[in-house]
Amino acid sequence: MKKLCLGTLLRLLSDTKKENTKQYNLLRTVLETVKSDDRYGDEKFQGALLSGKNNLSDYEEISTCDKNELVKKIRNNVVPEFSESSQRLIIVCVRDILKNDPSINDDDMIGYEEEYTKQNIISMQVFPFSDFLANVYYYVATSVKNIPYKKEIKELTKDYVNGMKRYSYDVQLETKVTYKHSKVTLTLDPEPFNEVFTEIKSLDLHFPNPSNIRIYSLDVTNSKIDYEKIKGFISSNIGRYIYSRAMRNNYNLKKDSGDLTLKALRAYNKRIKEDPSTHHFNELILYSFLECVLGAPKIFSKMELQDKKGVYNSVSSGVHILSFKKGSLPFNQLVFGATDTTDSLECAVDNALKQVIEIKSSVTKEFDFLETTILNEEFDSDTNKALVEIIIPTKASGLKKPDSAFGIFLGYSVSVAAEPNNAQFKENLKRKMETDIASISSYLTAKINELGLTYYSFYIYVLPFNNAIIDKDEIIKESLEVN
Repeated sequence: MKKLCLGTLLRLLSDTKKENTKQYNLLRTVLETVKSDDRYGDEKFQGALLSGKNNLSDYEEISTCDKNELVKKIRNNVVPEFSESSQRLIIVCVRDILKNDPSINDDDMIGYEEEYTKQNIISMQVFPFSDFLANVYYYVATSVKNIPYKKEIKELTKDYVNGMKRYSYDVQLETKVTYKHSKVTLTLDPEPFNEVFTEIKSLDLHFPNPSNIRIYSLDVTNSKIDYEKIKGFISSNIGRYIYSRAMRNNYNLKKDSGDLTLKALRAYNKRIKEDPSTHHFNELILYSFLECVLGAPKIFSKMELQDKKGVYNSVSSGVHILSFKKGSLPFNQLVFGATDTTDSLECAVDNALKQVIEIKSSVTKEFDFLETTILNEEFDSDTNKALVEIIIPTKASGLKKPDSAFGIFLGYSVSVAAEPNNAQFKENLKRKMETDIASISSYLTAKINELGLTYYSFYIYVLPFNNAIIDKDEIIKESLEVN
């Protein structure tokens, strides 16, 4: 059994710090986030805490400390001692310890903020690290003793920590906007996504609201972009894309996931036979980026929206919900999807922004449709309850109706000279992608300004292909056995 206590946390921090950081300096800095004491720099005192021989006594000030100041001191004084990979490693280790600590209930708060319950931490994918570490530290300093868990503290070995490194990409760190856990859960697992897509470069777009563009690459084999992994990814996740949360809840996803995938393939093939003009490749890839990169859970996919066309024919390529903080205030955005894959990246931008204009003109109808769906309780009960709080907030909640934002997927044919040396081709491709994203970000900024869309957020994802128009259709056909 593992136990989340001060000893395990201090051991974890000691084993993940930067190599040139002295352990006694790090531990003193952590302990002095609340108050100063000569003992905190004493290695014997620290050793007693690390081994579980002592509790952290005379530390009552933490329960009444200024929490914003605690976060600030951790951000400024503690976090710089850890690389980004170590920060992710700390998070996945804490999650694993919580999973294996039966003494903590799922709804127990791990800290002082309501969002940091055991269950939420286990299911979160995007973490503001300073907030997270402040809450975990507050918990171990105020809610659990150290001495009873000498045996459990010893279990946190360097081998254990090193073994958890393979899971570190299961979580992501916050960007300049403080993303927080949404009460609406993600439907995709980011780990398989990270096996398929590799981020090459990201750029912030200089608008008043959070906006960025990111370019990703698939594997490269024999001087060609390789589609094998993306085919497997699409095949494995088609059920999550097609089916609503309520429908998928009828399946034990571990036991019956194969059955769900088979039914999804049949449903997809039936849809294509009815409407051969659409293959949903763009929408499915955008859905994957919005969930696995942005951390914005799906409300409706394009196929779900089309299934409801008798009620309302949405023009969006999918609808997601993004929860974050502006400063210390919670805030939500409804992210509407727009997509295009074509040979020219500029043409893809133009076509996607045409969709954005169309969506913008119908946002009121989109909100009305979503509110009706929520009020009719068409989601599973937990999702429906969370969406009521977000989409139809009461005055007493302090929340406001979500802003609209846009998630965009752009596929294009990348132009790289033939090169038989595969390593050299990979390097040439990377350089070309970096040039392409710099060029298209300038073009995008000008177009968004020209169209008067600067008061929206844009989350844009770019993926190159060998031959975009042909390849996107072939990928989906081979992934889903479309006739």
